[in-house]
Amino acid sequence: MSDSKLLFISMLGEPTHYHVEDYKQLCPSGLEKDWIPAWHGPLAKKYHFDMTGVDVIRGDALPSPDRIGAVILGGTIHGVDEDKFWLKTILTWLRAFRALRRPLLGLCGGHQLIAVNLFKGSRLAQREDGMFFGTHPIRLTDAGKQDPLFDGLTDPPYFHFANHDHILPAPLTDMTVLARTHDSPAVAVDFGYHWYGTQFHPESRKECWKCFFKGRGHRYTGQYRSEHAGARLLENFFKIARNVL
Repeated sequence: MSDSKLLFISMLGEPTHYHVEDYKQLCPSGLEKDWIPAWHGPLAKKYHFDMTGVDVIRGDALPSPDRIGAVILGGTIHGVDEDKFWLKTILTWLRAFRALRRPLLGLCGGHQLIAVNLFKGSRLAQREDGMFFGTHPIRLTDAGKQDPLFDGLTDPPYFHFANHDHILPAPLTDMTVLARTHDSPAVAVDFGYHWYGTQFHPESRKECWKCFFKGRGHRYTGQYRSEHAGARLLENFFKIARNVL
């Protein structure tokens, strides 16, 4: 079986917000587009995916959608409703990729970008409790308990969160809510056509948050566990993607 291309799209932040020097303990470049494939590429390879990364904010070109078998769309420090050229570039590319009906997993801001732009009536809102940091449990819906994205996970599964915005799905949307938290109604979603979104960060590790909160002390990083269900969820996505292609 030949390998398919799995593209990680990084949109973590513009240089004024995302200082690569703070992340060089994760990889020599300090770039998310490099450390995520380094961490998860070997597992993707098990399912015959060649995982690579691009950072559109820093000038990387997106490949032709028809050359890509599956996508993981990363989160962002920015609001997905900001008037940014790179957000518009990514969204245009995503529309073309969705037309191919190939698998995608959107993470945090990536999840939000898809929901509010491709599903009419869904909107972005601030969480009532404000910032939500740390490793927290989610509550699977009946649909989530049956979805292969959550196969083999403990009940409840724990994941890493870092967000203050979340999505409010339109009542008559085609998206299927797979999981909630106490005050977020859609922290995991099936967008159809093998597209998924999570408000949490299955791709991250505790050391990410030490870099993210550098200089702000243990108050934040102490809320993250070393273990969470992210790796298993990613593996489930790789399985889903391989079965589709």
